[in-house]
Amino acid sequence: MSQPALATLQADSTARGLQVRGLRKSFGNVRAVDNVSFELAPGELLAMIGPNGAGKSTTFNLIHGQLTPDAGSVLFEGQSLLGCSPRELWHRGLGRTFQVAETFTSMTVVENIQMALLSADGRMFSAWRRATAYRREDALNLLAQVGLQDQAERAGHELAYGDVKRLELAMALASQPRLLLMDEPTAGMAPAERRDLMALTRSLVQQRQLSVLFTEHSMDVVFEHADRVLVLARGQVIAYGTPQEVRDDTRVQSVYLGQGRLVSVTSASDVKPSNASPTNAGPTRVAPPSDETATRPTMREPLLSVQNLCAGYGAARVLFDVSLDVRQGEVVALMGRNGAGKSTLLKALMGLVPERSGQARFVSHDLMALAPHAAAQKGLGYVPEDRRIFTDLTVRDNLSVGQQPPRVFPDGTPAPHWTLSRVLQLFPRLAELLERPGGRMSGGEQQMLTVARSLMGNPLVLLLDEPSEGVAPIIVEQMAEMVLTLKAAGVSLLLSEQNLAFAAWVADRAVVLEKGQIRHTCDMQTLVNDDALRRMYLSV
Repeated sequence: MSQPALATLQADSTARGLQVRGLRKSFGNVRAVDNVSFELAPGELLAMIGPNGAGKSTTFNLIHGQLTPDAGSVLFEGQSLLGCSPRELWHRGLGRTFQVAETFTSMTVVENIQMALLSADGRMFSAWRRATAYRREDALNLLAQVGLQDQAERAGHELAYGDVKRLELAMALASQPRLLLMDEPTAGMAPAERRDLMALTRSLVQQRQLSVLFTEHSMDVVFEHADRVLVLARGQVIAYGTPQEVRDDTRVQSVYLGQGRLVSVTSASDVKPSNASPTNAGPTRVAPPSDETATRPTMREPLLSVQNLCAGYGAARVLFDVSLDVRQGEVVALMGRNGAGKSTLLKALMGLVPERSGQARFVSHDLMALAPHAAAQKGLGYVPEDRRIFTDLTVRDNLSVGQQPPRVFPDGTPAPHWTLSRVLQLFPRLAELLERPGGRMSGGEQQMLTVARSLMGNPLVLLLDEPSEGVAPIIVEQMAEMVLTLKAAGVSLLLSEQNLAFAAWVADRAVVLEKGQIRHTCDMQTLVNDDALRRMYLSV
């Protein structure tokens, strides 16, 4: 094909896809999106990545009609999308999935698809036909495309998390979209589930000639599946090219990728044990909270002891006779697939699960008799997966709310004392946002704030629920540094984590949960080195 003919074909392909030009959006004096431009052709997967607060979600929402830009244009197949509501865009061929999957959990899987088909056909309010019979064969065909046909009659709440993501993808395909926006499609998924979902997405892109724009913090997903990568930082495009070009970009490395040691794991060679020196290979050390605790030898007395803990919600039992100890200066990682009971265990220890029995002691305190606020006052810290910041308060006020006096360990020696300046040293991004309301921060920034607020409580034991979820790789390294700093100072940590590379870097031991029961306990490096064990329990 001649060069002029090839150029004409490429121009025609772009005209049939998505064109974003000079997109701008400010919130007060904060310029969230600043002159963003890119193109997306049919049959192409474009990954949008960048540090937390870079403007990715705002860009997504501008394209999807949830926000109105201050300037710029958004064209799809030559037609402007500006001024259209999300519902109008749904009918014009634009589908979307969300970071937190949006499905009808009380309905069956096939009914979820039928609801999407009713919406796509504009029949949501028709009273002339039973919804359970509406386009059932079409719904089953969509489920077959995503591999869920055998689960058509199961209730949505019974699905494994990876299958929920597949269901949401099938719902997004119900309107036969030509453009698909996917917001962190693999968030919270195990490595095998991530690979399967993105391989499925790639096959659908090829079959349907879809244009797919997705955001993602899992770099294994980005570099393996994206055709091109767009990198944002502070609302501006700093890189735009092939995965390899972006991977090699020094500016991207400095503001987003970091050293890349804690991004993902596919084999034992990808991780190092928690006692490995971070110099030249891992996160860069920061000063511990105090000189007195920086060289403190690790003490092996348990600060947290759990015996035969059972917990659940009403009639639904989630945990069954869980027993474990967390010793002083030790990091224990709760590992297991989604739905194994890891988050419920942390909530039960904090007193946030209504039904629980058994024994749980923190230092000399009976956790089963303490309300959540009382446990926090005693020095038990908790970082929930869903963040739970005060959205109307500024970052400074959120941190102040969590502040508690200095503490001592049971032997009378001082525990690490976290002050505002120390916390901001660990999370310098928060120093730039001190006067910003929590509700106007990105999800990753809110995650940093939640961790920082817990540190302001000067905990002796810290419960961490998915600390690396939804944050940039460079922030994952900072999170790891925070854990190692606390560990060196004698603080104990019990963390739930899907990122095996992160857990292997910081943890001493692994406790593997499956269906609410402890199936295996071992030192962390044993789990890393045992391929069969990882495949059996972690899908890694």
